[in-house]
Amino acid sequence: MMRPPPQFRSHIELTFEEHGKDRRRKFGFDEGHRRLPMSMDGVDGLHTVGLWIEKKDAVFEEGEEFDADCCVIWPEGFTKIVAPGVKFRLWDSGFFARGVVTERCDAGWENPK
Repeated sequence: MMRPPPQFRSHIELTFEEHGKDRRRKFGFDEGHRRLPMSMDGVDGLHTVGLWIEKKDAVFEEGEEFDADCCVIWPEGFTKIVAPGVKFRLWDSGFFARGVVTERCDAGWENPK
């Protein structure tokens, strides 16, 4: 997938808070990209966000943290909300990570597709 300009940068911590002890405690990126549901403060419901990191085939474990470029597929719902300090959670059959917006990238909001 072609990497779009980021709409925001984030810092993410893997908590696996809603995953039972019988589930895996790892989160990976095949080609440095993942799409998954996100719940952000100020926006109702779960919405898909794309995460991009520089490292391909990266795997992170419970308690680890990383930074990612982010792009939502419904920009109209997020454009007025995204700002440094806004918190969100990532979901995969339960919330498993907490994140915070560290930087808004204004160029990523121009001409949304």
